[in-house]
Amino acid sequence: MARYCVYCGAEESRDNPVVNNVCLKCRIKRNELVKLKETQLKFDFCKICGSVKIGYKWVSTNGFEEAINAIVEKYIPTIIVSGIGVENISITGYELKSMASWHTVINIKMKGVYGGKEFTIDKDIELYLNPVKCPRCIMFDSREFEAVIQIRGFSMKKIAKLIDRELRLDNRLARDLIEVIETGDGVNLYFFNHGAARKLARKLSSKLGAVIHESYEVAGTRSGKQRARLYISLKPR
Repeated sequence: MARYCVYCGAEESRDNPVVNNVCLKCRIKRNELVKLKETQLKFDFCKICGSVKIGYKWVSTNGFEEAINAIVEKYIPTIIVSGIGVENISITGYELKSMASWHTVINIKMKGVYGGKEFTIDKDIELYLNPVKCPRCIMFDSREFEAVIQIRGFSMKKIAKLIDRELRLDNRLARDLIEVIETGDGVNLYFFNHGAARKLARKLSSKLGAVIHESYEVAGTRSGKQRARLYISLKPR
């Protein structure tokens, strides 16, 4: 049985499929294929080392262009909303519409499938990079972190997923986390205080089935009192 578009009356064809009574051409005209939750995005960008903060994590880059590339790869997919009948939306690339800088306009190229027909579409996004000093640079300059969780011997993908989940569930942990730094064989998490580090370490140990070991390092004095920096090691049993 033939299907027709309620807006233009076109009969369905291979090149112009009709889904939920609307043809592909009308979806394009009505801007209903793909939406973006945000079209103006702001990210903290370290003016010292060039790292950009995406979500809770700082990502190392070598400058504006690499930072933009990281944002497109890691963040933009999370704000894409597929329209009715649209499947398999993916980003195929992007181009700069202005020079990569603190304020950059980029054009995101996407493709998807509507009623079995592949289509392409593009959207403009404004990126604002906020010049700051990242926690890592602050930490290295001041050595003010109080605790470190050192995770070794586990899948990085699994670790990242667990950390992300726990930080989303507990805002206080996210608040007290200074930085997440991947190493060659694991990851280090730096905290402002011992309590937050211990709390997250217990949660991760339970999920990973890891052995916990604690040690301390003298880290100078504060207000006349000796400071002890806590190191928590998580390794497979």
